[in-house]
Amino acid sequence: MADMRNFSLLLLSLVLTLPACKNQPTSTDYEVRDNLNTLVKQTIATSLSKLESSVIEIGDTLLYPTYGTEDLKWKTNSSKDWVSGFYPGCLWYAYALSGDKKFEQWARSWTTGIEAEKYNANTHDLGFRFMCTYGLGMKLDSTLSESYEPIVLTAAQTMANRFHPEFGALSSNWDRQPIENTTPCVIDIMMNLEILFWAAQNGADTNFAQLAETHAQTTWKDFVRNDGGTYHIVRYEKETGKIIDKGQLQGDVKESTWSRGHAWLVYGLVCTYRFTHNTMYLDWAKLAADYFIRNLNADGIAAWDFQSDDTQTDASASAIVTAALYELIGHLPNGHEREHYSREADRMLAALCQVPYFTGGKDTNCLLEHSVQYYHLDHNVDRPCSFADYYFMEALYRYAQHYLK
Repeated sequence: MADMRNFSLLLLSLVLTLPACKNQPTSTDYEVRDNLNTLVKQTIATSLSKLESSVIEIGDTLLYPTYGTEDLKWKTNSSKDWVSGFYPGCLWYAYALSGDKKFEQWARSWTTGIEAEKYNANTHDLGFRFMCTYGLGMKLDSTLSESYEPIVLTAAQTMANRFHPEFGALSSNWDRQPIENTTPCVIDIMMNLEILFWAAQNGADTNFAQLAETHAQTTWKDFVRNDGGTYHIVRYEKETGKIIDKGQLQGDVKESTWSRGHAWLVYGLVCTYRFTHNTMYLDWAKLAADYFIRNLNADGIAAWDFQSDDTQTDASASAIVTAALYELIGHLPNGHEREHYSREADRMLAALCQVPYFTGGKDTNCLLEHSVQYYHLDHNVDRPCSFADYYFMEALYRYAQHYLK
């Protein structure tokens, strides 16, 4: 274990100190890539073993891991929890990375229990539930489309019903500090646009794509500050759509930036570009990613809030952006920009693949430690969470697609 720790620290140090821009790859470049490839392969193998063990730990396919306990055991809830799609999504990525049919069977089993949410009008998180499960399943196994498509299309219609033309966005289902006669919108909803884009291309009302684009544009206009940071919530007057208030719910103070919320923005903009091919969204994604990168801790992992005096880390935020960057570089031509974002993704992934973030040899089926749900309410602070594990698995998968083929 000491040797692995030393190897990981050496790798991270090489990634951190490598020059940001070079015309030609050097022997150092190849050494860093080879070392990171080795670390990623080892991390994938360990993650697959932990996920296989998690099936026994969870047991019931109608229970879904949410957050880890202090002793790194999974707490569970029903499909009604907003995080329910992430565990079956981890199993789908385990299947994609291993080709092992047992992971596919487990992924299908836990995916089935999500169907009950397709009519759930009391949540803005249907994209999380259905695109990480049914949507991912269809990407990996096209034979599932006939049975999975109608379920996702129904969920997309339920999601589209949340659109408010008076302010041009989908509404949030919650606001812990509501203001009378306002409708809340949170930055998290950027992650739920994918289901609308996908549905518009697969038999639903084609206007769903326009709703999603309008939401992305409203988010950029109303949530992003001049300094590049972001608000978590904007509250609109119900009748007119006028902005009444902007601020934070899960972040620190009104004008700070909650790192996971900003991560949702980065990822959602990359996804919006994927479906639209409008370079405006790609440019916005790069600007949002640059702000995130500038504010990272030295080890490549985000603090829970970029301006808070408490520097509690949130591994989930870096996992989300790492996954997003590995998609982003696929949309960029070879050159300085692609090299820059690849290097930053590598830096974050190298950190996530080692202690203190990756659980490695610990007796736990959780993959990542040190994430945060809701800091000021002391909800699952400095704990594992299923969404951190999901985006970590996605980052590993996307890295493998780029560099381990």
